[in-house]
Amino acid sequence: MMRFPFRTRTHGTTRRILLSGALLFAGGCVYAQTPDDALESISIEDLREKIGYLASDKFRGRGNGTEELDAAADYIAESFAAAGLTPAGGDGFFQEFQVNRLSLGPDNRLAFETESGAFELRPGSDFVPYTVSANGEVRAPLTFAGYGIRAPELDYDDFGGLDLRGRIAVVLDSVPRDDVEEFMFTALSGTDYSSIAAKARNVAEAGAVGMIVVQGPASRAVTPVGYYARAMRAGLPPRDAVMDLAIGPGDAAIPVAIVNRSASRRLVPGIQALQAGIDDDLAPASRELPGVATLGVDMGLDPYTARNVLGRVEGSDPELRDEVIVVGAHYDHDGAIGDLIWNGADDNASGTSGLLELAEAFALGPRPARSVILAAWAAEEKGMLGSRHYVRDAPVPLEDTIAMFQVDMIGRNEEHGASPGEGFLNEVADDNANAMNMIGSVFSPDLRGAVERANADVGLELRFRYDYRAQNLIRRSDHWSFLSSGVPAIFFFGGLHPDYHTPNDTAEKINYPKVERVVELLYLALLEVGNDADDPAYVDPSRQ
Repeated sequence: MMRFPFRTRTHGTTRRILLSGALLFAGGCVYAQTPDDALESISIEDLREKIGYLASDKFRGRGNGTEELDAAADYIAESFAAAGLTPAGGDGFFQEFQVNRLSLGPDNRLAFETESGAFELRPGSDFVPYTVSANGEVRAPLTFAGYGIRAPELDYDDFGGLDLRGRIAVVLDSVPRDDVEEFMFTALSGTDYSSIAAKARNVAEAGAVGMIVVQGPASRAVTPVGYYARAMRAGLPPRDAVMDLAIGPGDAAIPVAIVNRSASRRLVPGIQALQAGIDDDLAPASRELPGVATLGVDMGLDPYTARNVLGRVEGSDPELRDEVIVVGAHYDHDGAIGDLIWNGADDNASGTSGLLELAEAFALGPRPARSVILAAWAAEEKGMLGSRHYVRDAPVPLEDTIAMFQVDMIGRNEEHGASPGEGFLNEVADDNANAMNMIGSVFSPDLRGAVERANADVGLELRFRYDYRAQNLIRRSDHWSFLSSGVPAIFFFGGLHPDYHTPNDTAEKINYPKVERVVELLYLALLEVGNDADDPAYVDPSRQ
């Protein structure tokens, strides 16, 4: 799981699929198989072998952009092939995409000419280019465009009557009233209104030639200039380097920079009153700003080819097999620095090994009526890049993707102190030996019900929490790429623990009986959802 830095469906009466009988009925066909052989194939011994192998020093922490991560991808593809899966990646089992390792070049510039004089900001301290920025230099007058949000569904639009053609847009970071948890912009929604990439698209569509993100005095959640400046130094190890997808369809190909709080006050006179007015009235306060700016972005890209590994379990019903359920687990982690290795046994050799066990289970037991795509994601630790690429260039159209399950960190017992403000209780590992968090089901009660019914034959203690607050866990793994695209999804997550993102996340600490039960639950849930007569409905909880 990465560290910090809509299609509405209809649903009718749920049709239960009997899993314990001798026959499985799906789409009018009768199959003599039962899940017993498949479930028996999911074993602690196999999981111990697979997790131990992926989390061994051989793969040196599976860092992004390394030969070891490519070797792990080859191993996963070979395992999919051995289980009889159909390649689903475009290049056999591989779905390739470009990732850029970003570094600060010598020609980043942000300068201003006003009636009262000229001044220039310092790259790396006063400002930094953002990862979605295009390289290049523009010189243009400035327009303040509020928060850069276009949300007609909330009756809010910073762009009403605003002409940004040929201008550099200046927008506030974050969202109005971001310190109010249940306010309309911060309430859980499939739309992330604070996304800088979305703001860049908005201003580009309005004609802007560049964008400067400023940090308002009232904003709690802002983008850290210092962090990105440090992480864009050349020569950093993979775990510390900033990476992002190459600019593609739907992205705004304009220069984008973020300035710190001090520079924001200098750039936008009266920024405190401007922000307060917007937050109080929820009305745009867009206006021209004095002077002309020169915005130059120079980022080293250092591109490399990353690979998702995709295998397809063909559905058993000719009429339904074109619809798919995606089961995902990221196989990358933090890599190594010298002899120090972040092996990532829980994060996420545990989930990746679960995919491999599912592949073998489907070779022995019944397949659901709909097809299943098993997806091992690359570059999750760098901002869910693999799953973001998948939804941008899906091999099966998203309108035919009825659900998604993400398995990430399913091998340990939750253990951490209390943080009431974030919704965390004190958790002791011994109390969580059979517990699994289910995150994201608030977007689909139907999907939650299917998982709960499947769990009747498994007996895990399912906890449906952490959808709100909780260090924003709901947006920190690959299921979010699907939820934000209108696809119902649930994140299977064992919980945070003291070894999270440390070299101490090793294979001997895994709770293998729990991983076995999680994979069994996944298999039964896939039969439940894949054989249901109706798609699980997607709902946006902020609209209810």
